Amino acid sequence: MPRLLAVVAGLGGLLLASQLPAAEPSLDEIIAHNVAARGGAAQLAALKTLERSGRLVIPGYNIELKVREVKTRAGEYRQEVTLQGLTQIQAYDGHAAWQVQPFEGRKDPSLMSADEAKGLALEADIDLPFVDAAQKGNKVEYLGLEDIDGTPAYKLRVALKSGDESTYWLDPDTWMVIRELDRQTVRGAVQLTETDFGEYEKVAGIYVPMTEEQGPKDSDSSDKQKIVYEKATANAPVAATLFSFPVSAAPGAQKVQP
Repeated sequence: MPRLLAVVAGLGGLLLASQLPAAEPSLDEIIAHNVAARGGAAQLAALKTLERSGRLVIPGYNIELKVREVKTRAGEYRQEVTLQGLTQIQAYDGHAAWQVQPFEGRKDPSLMSADEAKGLALEADIDLPFVDAAQKGNKVEYLGLEDIDGTPAYKLRVALKSGDESTYWLDPDTWMVIRELDRQTVRGAVQLTETDFGEYEKVAGIYVPMTEEQGPKDSDSSDKQKIVYEKATANAPVAATLFSFPVSAAPGAQKVQP
């Protein structure tokens, strides 16, 4: 074969090879890539507490609320939303959840139902439920690629130990979670909540999302409430009482409501 034709044929082979889709990674490889991209297993395990604070924007309201969130590797969680001196609290101590709802006229703490507690337990998972899933009693399934706003993303569905279900979409370029869909059953009714994540920043060697847009499944971005976290702190000391039901509450209120 003349040299020029050989070169052309070689280039054609290279171009064809470049157009062929790469083999999709396995479930274990996807999870490993995510952990590595976030900072690595060692750095992730070293993350004992994570606190984020910022502002919450609610569609249709010309107001911004202050937001603070704290979670621990022990499975504790607390979120505070503050407006005009009033603070709404939802907290989970690893076993039971409680809340204060001043915007609904309830300034005294009250225990949340077992179904509602499952949602806060999910928020408390620093690693995300598909990491070390078997140890947590979760089951993960890879569902292939799916288009998310123009991005083909890896789709993982997690059957949670609690009985609920969470689905995650990971960007194939960054390996970060870009969307989460939570399917939760509360008092017999199924609730589907969609959250989009963005603006990842490194905190103590681990990348964490600094924006979250949340709303019902398939809701438009303009209809979702948005949290913009302006500060994130890792491994700061956290008092256990931050998550515990207040001791000043009425006696006998320690039982979880049905």
